[in-house]
Amino acid sequence: MLKGALFAVGLVVGLSIVFLMAFQNDSIAQIGEEAQQLSKEDRIVIKSDTLEVDQQKRLIVFEGKVRAQRRDMTVDCQKMLVYYLDRSASTDSNVESRQIDKIIALGNVTVNRSDGSVARAGKAVFFQAQEKIVLTEDPSVQQGRDIVEGEKIIILLKEERSIVEGSKGKPVRATLFPKEEEGGQ
Repeated sequence: MLKGALFAVGLVVGLSIVFLMAFQNDSIAQIGEEAQQLSKEDRIVIKSDTLEVDQQKRLIVFEGKVRAQRRDMTVDCQKMLVYYLDRSASTDSNVESRQIDKIIALGNVTVNRSDGSVARAGKAVFFQAQEKIVLTEDPSVQQGRDIVEGEKIIILLKEERSIVEGSKGKPVRATLFPKEEEGGQ
């Protein structure tokens, strides 16, 4: 019984660390000291109906009403797959380091960013190393009243730019509204 409880506590702590890395560039090699240095602004809180960890596949699956939330972004979806890389840290203590490879959000994906933009799609893939989000399955991005739609939308977070691709069946469509000047009519 005690062994099971200790495993559960270890799993919760381990998962918390993994998801803190999901939206950060640097991996966390030592859970003790470095985890304590993370501020509340850096943390990510993920809620879902179920959670499954497959260490052999290096995969964590959240399913049912998934919400991943951090200071500058909230992601809502039905299912979230988190793929991570296992690497031995370059320390003498042989501590393992887990670094996020990619995160796949599926089913009614909504990404709300602190700049006020809202992205929607059936599928969103977050590539950690490139700091890139690829939206597919009827994607759209809305900023204020302006909306852009296409076959695929690529958001380059580091560069603060987006690429919208169309196809024969679905050309790029932008609905733009002129900006009203302050104090104007």
